Amino acid sequence: METVYDRALLEIGQNGYFQKKFDMCYNFLFAILWGMAYANIFLALVIIPHRCQIPEKTENISDIDWKSKYIPISNDNTGKIVHSSCLMYENPPENNRTRDCDDYDYDRTWYESTVASTNNWVCKDELNIANILAISKISEAIGSLGFGWFGDAYGRRWTYILSLAFLVLGRIISIVFSSSFTFFAIGCALAWFPSWSVVQSATVISMEISSPERRSRTATLRSIANSSSMFIMPFLYWWLRDWKTFMVVTTVTQLPFLLYSWKMIESPRWLWIEGKSKACVRTLKIIAKGNKTNLGLDTEKDIMDNASQMNTRGTNTIGPLALFSGRRLAINTILQSYLWVSVAINYTILMMKSGQKSDGNPFLEFAWQSVVEVPGALFGAWLADRVGRRYAGLISYTLTVLLWMSIALYENGSGEWHLWWLVGTTLTILTRLATATSYYVIYLFNMELYPTCLRQSGMSLGNLLASGGGAIAPYLLYIGHHVDVKLPYLILAGFSVFGCLSFFLLPETLNMKLPETLKDAQEFGKNRRNYFSLIIKKYKAENNDTC
Repeated sequence: METVYDRALLEIGQNGYFQKKFDMCYNFLFAILWGMAYANIFLALVIIPHRCQIPEKTENISDIDWKSKYIPISNDNTGKIVHSSCLMYENPPENNRTRDCDDYDYDRTWYESTVASTNNWVCKDELNIANILAISKISEAIGSLGFGWFGDAYGRRWTYILSLAFLVLGRIISIVFSSSFTFFAIGCALAWFPSWSVVQSATVISMEISSPERRSRTATLRSIANSSSMFIMPFLYWWLRDWKTFMVVTTVTQLPFLLYSWKMIESPRWLWIEGKSKACVRTLKIIAKGNKTNLGLDTEKDIMDNASQMNTRGTNTIGPLALFSGRRLAINTILQSYLWVSVAINYTILMMKSGQKSDGNPFLEFAWQSVVEVPGALFGAWLADRVGRRYAGLISYTLTVLLWMSIALYENGSGEWHLWWLVGTTLTILTRLATATSYYVIYLFNMELYPTCLRQSGMSLGNLLASGGGAIAPYLLYIGHHVDVKLPYLILAGFSVFGCLSFFLLPETLNMKLPETLKDAQEFGKNRRNYFSLIIKKYKAENNDTC
């Protein structure tokens, strides 16, 4: 036992009813509802199949011949011969000159409306969709770093409240002013400005009022909640069909949490480190009451007399630049930063690709990909605890490289291979599973490699770079739509190769004493040992003991 805070946590209970209730409320139920409000824009912005609006048929000819009379035929990005989605003949059948569509007919088999179909943001205006997502992600990148510093400087509770308010306000602006590209983009930027700070604040509080053994459990619960959110969301859209109704329903779920946000506790560990002794004791007593325990009088006196035994008062002035102080800490931060970028690109591409599926039900595709994140997170948790964080990430990223290469070959195929839609769906689902495993391990690394005084800044830097990666993703898909369908997947495979290298170079954190202070973080991983060899040695010793 190193600090008086650790002693206090043991006295009030580290795994009691309060912690379990907090996790179920904020790291599960709220995370599910928030996830839909955050990600609803991915489905709302889907570009559904379309073509130029042509006159109603007046001749006794087939529908194909009538369409061919007005719509030119060309090769798409896969080499198939299809009717153009964006051009029509200028004066059929007098000449073969083409022009842009005046209006469009949309395939409403699955989507009654999306933002793109409502505003005709297709063809020459399709770049509006990529620009909105990129603007949102850039805003998220800027906000995540700012809110990360804010969380370490002014507390997790206020970060949670302000982030939630930004999300609700931004979505309201986008819904009300949807016909204006400028206002719609401003609303999306505001909604994503706080990034994941809302749910991350709750996760950090949970981690800082619980035992170290709960770290993995909390991360797993969050991953399951995120997957559940993405699984429920497409079925909700499938039922509602209209994008505005869908966004209103998914956003209104945030209002009760916003109205009752004043009841959110502040992290007592943060209060203790900041020297806010009275507030720390009050919060510890709230937790003790929930757990039906008591905070010892001697411990309370020690907290009041000496709020921080780690000499970290005033660390809130360090700021995010401290993440790069010291050679080893800087290397750890840079390696994690690259992993956040690459996993975000992979994840965003998979989400957008599933929503735009045109050869089947896009909602089921989105749901199946989402539900596979649960076994992905569970597999990540199991693997990270068996072979260590580094090797778990290395395995998942190696699998991701192979799967992206396979998808590129599939998209470039022809004949029966290309028509076998099940192959494409299976490959995509497996890639989502590998990506979910990678995301879990990266998230766990991010929580374990930084001390309390920099934890939220470190996680927010990860969000910043993940947002930057997410901003690249829509342009990669745009290249796939207009240049070469397999090119994005080859680029993603290249990103993932460097992800393998980044995981290999990070220090192992499994069963290691984690950093508590900035100095600890600067030293962590300097004398790196091969943890895999330690596991093998431990396994042999256990077997010998058994014999």
